[in-house]
Amino acid sequence: MEQKIEREFKSIRCPERKGKALVMCEWDIVSTEGRIFRRTLKQIDCYNPRLTEFGGIDCNWGCERMIAKRERREP
Repeated sequence: MEQKIEREFKSIRCPERKGKALVMCEWDIVSTEGRIFRRTLKQIDCYNPRLTEFGGIDCNWGCERMIAKRERREP
């Protein structure tokens, strides 16, 4: 079995009604001979500039649940 980490960038609509956001998803992937057995969402980083401003918006990271749920539905 082979284990690796894969990163991808996605543009999503924030589930907390904060507009569009660019997120980086980091996946932990376990595979054998190119066949993926498990793909687990390990981390999400959001590039919404309002999150990095002092006194900016608070975030409950609802996108994490949304992305993980969407991943389970896809074949």
